[in-house]
Amino acid sequence: MSKIAFKVSARAGKLLGRENFSNPEGAIIELVKNSYDADSNNCLVLFDIPRKKIKDSDGKEIEIPLREKSILYIIDNGEGMTEKVIKDHWMHIGTGNKEKDYISDAKRTKTGAKGIGRFALDRLGFETEMWTLSKIAKDSIGSFWKMDWNQFDESDKAISQIEAELEPAKIDLKDKIRSLTNNNPLIVNAIKKLNFDRGTIIKISNLKDDWFDEETSSVFKSLEALIPPKELNIPFEVFFKHFQQPKEFGKVETAFFNDFDYKLKANYNAETLNIDFEITRNEIDIKLLKKKYLSVFKSKNYPYDLQTIENKTFTYSKSIDKVLDWKLNDSNKKNLKEVGSFDFTFFYLKLTNSLKEGYPYKTISASERKSILKRFGGVKIYRDSFRVRPYGDPNNDWLRLGYRAAQSPAGPGQRIGDWRVRPESTAGIITISRNTNPLLVDKADRGALQENETFEIFKLILTGIISEFEYDRTKILNPIYLEQKKSAKEQKESEIQKRAEALADKIIEQRKKVEESIYGKIGKVDLFQEKKEEEEKKSYEEAFKDTFKAIDDENAEQENQEIVQVRSLASLGLIVSSFAHELKEIKDNAVEVKILEGIFKSIVPKEKKKSDEFKDGIDIIELLDENSDKIVHWVDYALTAIKKDKRTRGKFEFSGFLKSLEKSWSRIFKKKDILLNIIDKTKDKSYDFRAFEMDISTIFTNLINNSIDSFNNLIEVQKRIIEISANIKDDHIEILYSDNGVGLDGVFDDKEEIFLPFKTAKRDRKGKEIGTGLGMYLVKSVIDDNNGTIDILEPTKGFSVYISFPLRK
Repeated sequence: MSKIAFKVSARAGKLLGRENFSNPEGAIIELVKNSYDADSNNCLVLFDIPRKKIKDSDGKEIEIPLREKSILYIIDNGEGMTEKVIKDHWMHIGTGNKEKDYISDAKRTKTGAKGIGRFALDRLGFETEMWTLSKIAKDSIGSFWKMDWNQFDESDKAISQIEAELEPAKIDLKDKIRSLTNNNPLIVNAIKKLNFDRGTIIKISNLKDDWFDEETSSVFKSLEALIPPKELNIPFEVFFKHFQQPKEFGKVETAFFNDFDYKLKANYNAETLNIDFEITRNEIDIKLLKKKYLSVFKSKNYPYDLQTIENKTFTYSKSIDKVLDWKLNDSNKKNLKEVGSFDFTFFYLKLTNSLKEGYPYKTISASERKSILKRFGGVKIYRDSFRVRPYGDPNNDWLRLGYRAAQSPAGPGQRIGDWRVRPESTAGIITISRNTNPLLVDKADRGALQENETFEIFKLILTGIISEFEYDRTKILNPIYLEQKKSAKEQKESEIQKRAEALADKIIEQRKKVEESIYGKIGKVDLFQEKKEEEEKKSYEEAFKDTFKAIDDENAEQENQEIVQVRSLASLGLIVSSFAHELKEIKDNAVEVKILEGIFKSIVPKEKKKSDEFKDGIDIIELLDENSDKIVHWVDYALTAIKKDKRTRGKFEFSGFLKSLEKSWSRIFKKKDILLNIIDKTKDKSYDFRAFEMDISTIFTNLINNSIDSFNNLIEVQKRIIEISANIKDDHIEILYSDNGVGLDGVFDDKEEIFLPFKTAKRDRKGKEIGTGLGMYLVKSVIDDNNGTIDILEPTKGFSVYISFPLRK
């Protein structure tokens, strides 16, 4: 049997090239990478784009590029190519020389590997000329190479039939650059101090794209982000010029952050599974810290002591299992090692001077930081010193830092380890290599890395490293936050005392005036009256102090909407307290409505009891009776809620409370046909639990209100049941609350969201929120304040929560 070989058409080769360089910007970047691989210290990217004026469809005069006269130059002072290299490698499509010899003479890891980079020339223009002088050239004899890329469009040609022109030439690279650019003063000045005793000039003409200002600016910005950043200390600079825009562009600057709040350097060693950290703190004003918080940090241990804070930079090492809180086994050890070693430099730059938080921060220039982060922000990956897109591009939050921050919105000092950095305040440089990270490979289109298992673990390690910075920042700021909180509490208590005294005096004075207006001026006040007024004033003071504390203890971070709600409730409490006597009378009078019906029936003559007027009278009395029930319930609840003993933390008995709860809600439950089932297993048991009765009332009031709303949303008629069970187990009070209503609203993807302030599913028919969204937030806050926990259960029907409080031992 004979054997036959495949034949590859020229057009197939061209399509291969175009698949890898879908846009001209990517093609230019590929050629700049070739300059880097050639060990050049300098690369020039030059645009000569003549223009002509035409009128658009509206008759307005505009300028457009003259494509046929436009030229691109890529020039470098790298190692150049000999005639042999051009024949054996440059003209060999898909050559693997860079894959085998991936380390250059200057010890750079070469970025290319597929052997198709020369097709970038085809992507940019129809004609290419190249002058190259090798580092081993003698007597300045180099090579001139010329290629007509139109040959690849000839359908009857095989790729082996495509030919380029090649001839030896005596080359002075600087003279050639000056000659090609017509001694353009910008270019002459740029190359004056550069060494061009070797290198390559590529001239691309008869361009395939129209290069408007927007496209050239885009290339410049891409080069800023793509070439090796200054932090890597690689001697490679790119000079970018547009002949028709002489004042634009110039040297391509790369990221360098010397103004930052935090800098973290991490070296991940895949062999030892260890990470070496170097953290530099640059956020705190040391003088201000010493002035206000010296005592706070005097007793702190390394690295949170005052001396380390003053030194700014400290180092430590940590094993990967400690960083990730991940118990290692043979399988995940293998995965962690397959990631390969890498370096990560991370910067945090906050964007506002936050005076509200009160931390001793240094003053920053927010506008300058925003400008820098706009150009160079984001966590970027550099493989063998060149950027891998799109990681770190605007809006490319590939590490999901925004999601993490949304899940934990706490301030940086509120709780240790609970703060998460937002992506817009970050910048980072991750350096990987073909050699050390072989499983972090390109997608086929070179657009990103393949999202394989190794890449996912790579991301996991990176977020673990960032967590080390987040933890350190909270460890520094939390003691300051607690000290501020302590000082603020002392100041508030002093202010509350003054406010309570002033308001108590005012109310007593107003009460005296009212009494004088009714009963006339009282004569000499006796000792009994003075003592009574003194007790009355103390009673008011205590009531007002408790109320003001309820308002002022709210988190300052949530003062806007939350304080409005709490103040409204506090105001209602004051009103109810002031008119307690009158409200009791209203309650007693409301009960008299039931007697009214009997009186009405007795005085109406028998012959008129069949009249419409009599029936209307009975209907009105029944309506008054129904409303009186509501008034009695509300007054009972309101007066009970503001009792002084409810606002005092004391020993709390659940049996008595549950009986009182059942009684106070009985009227409403009866009207709404709700069955309350209480299972009390705390009776006759000895335990010590201390709480404000008002706090426990807050929990059940909000849970019951939610259950009533849930029952109102039922579509089918059914029994309506609320069940509350209380038990003592393992030094804890356990409470199970459940109903058989519609259950948690489907809008909450995460059930824990219901504990967030202002989260509500109650909306009108237009979608407008009609609930306050504070009910379950208050429930969670009260439980937290009493060191308890609450878990949302998942019953087959309805809503259920498990609440646990620790008992005193």
